[in-house]
Amino acid sequence: MASRIDAKIKQLEARGLVEVEILPAMAEDMRDFHRLMVTAPGPEMDALCAEFTGFYRFAKILETLASGIAAGKVKVPGGRTVNEEHRLAAAIDSRVRQLEAQGMGGAALLEHMVGHVLDLQRLWSTTSDETLAFLCREYPGLYRYGMLMEEAAEAESKKATTAYGHLPELPVSLKAPVAQLLTKGAALERGLQTVLDARGPQDMWVEMEILEGQHQEWTVQLAGLSGDFLAANIPEEACGILNRIFEPMAQRIDHLHRRVIAKQN
Repeated sequence: MASRIDAKIKQLEARGLVEVEILPAMAEDMRDFHRLMVTAPGPEMDALCAEFTGFYRFAKILETLASGIAAGKVKVPGGRTVNEEHRLAAAIDSRVRQLEAQGMGGAALLEHMVGHVLDLQRLWSTTSDETLAFLCREYPGLYRYGMLMEEAAEAESKKATTAYGHLPELPVSLKAPVAQLLTKGAALERGLQTVLDARGPQDMWVEMEILEGQHQEWTVQLAGLSGDFLAANIPEEACGILNRIFEPMAQRIDHLHRRVIAKQN
C-alpha cells in the first residue's frame, strides 16, 4: 500500500500538482492510508516514510490539513469553517501523531494528552454513533486515543475503590477556568511541537507571535488558579489532584517553549 501511494504521489508531483490538487486526486487512496495509520505501529510507519518519500510527502500533506482543521483555518465550500466535531477530532489526531512520533504510547501518551480529555469526552458523549465512527476512520489518532482512554477507564472501574470517587464535584465557579486551562494548554503543546517539527527553512514568526501571546496568557491564568482554589474552598485533596495535572503540563509547555525559542535563535 505504501509503495502504491508513493508511486502515485510522485506521478502527481511530476505533473506539477500542488497540495490542494493532490488531495482530491488521492481520494481513492485515503482508505489504505488510514488503514496503515490504524494498524501499523509507530516504528513501522517511520520505516515506511523513510523508504518511500512520496508516501512521507502524502503523510505530511494530511498532517498539514489536520493542523489547519484543528486551528480552524481550513474552510469548506461556501466559506464555512469545518464543524466543531472535525476540529476537535483533528486536534486530537494531530497531537497523538506528534507524541507517537516520539515513541510514546500507553500511560505516557495519556499523561501528555490530559488537556484533550474534555474534548474527547465531548465527542464520545454528544456525537451520534455514525458520526463518531466516521471521525475515527478519518482521524486514526482519535480512535487510538479513545481506545486507550476506554481501557484506562475499564481498569479503574475494576478497582474496589476508585481514586477520586469520594471527592465532591468541582464548584461551578471553577469548572470554566479549569476547562479553559486544559484546552488552552493542549493547544499550546500542540502548537509549540508543530513549530519544532517543521522541517526546512520556514518563516514562522507569525505563528510564534501567536503562540507567545497564548503562552503568556496561559501562564497568567495558571498562576491565578491557586487563588481560585482558595476562593472556592475546595478540599485540599482536590487541590492536590488538580495541581498534579497542571504542574507537569506547565513543565512540558515551558520545556517546549524554551526549545522553540532556541530553534528560532
